[in-house]
Amino acid sequence: MFGSKKKAQDFAEIERQKEALQAQIEELQSFIKEAPEKLQQEEQERLQTMPAPDELTQRRRENDFANRLTKGELKNERRHQARSALLFILLLTAIVFVSLWVYKIIVSSA
Repeated sequence: MFGSKKKAQDFAEIERQKEALQAQIEELQSFIKEAPEKLQQEEQERLQTMPAPDELTQRRRENDFANRLTKGELKNERRHQARSALLFILLLTAIVFVSLWVYKIIVSSA
């Protein structure tokens, strides 16, 4: 009597293991069937997605630069740029006046 109960329990355990293995097999088979389609779909999405524009990268770089500067450093940088712009305007003015002077000398000597 005890032997038949034990055999029945063993048989039931084997059936449960068989069902669990069958479920795992079915899960793996569905994964194998769906994997190529899923990979292809991901690749299509990757190809269709446009990369971020260069302008966005430029803005990030400017923001990082501005965040690293203190107020004093920013003031100094603006002052330096203003001084450079003033020197550039003076240089252009000097070139124009020297060119006019040379032109006046050439015209008066001819």
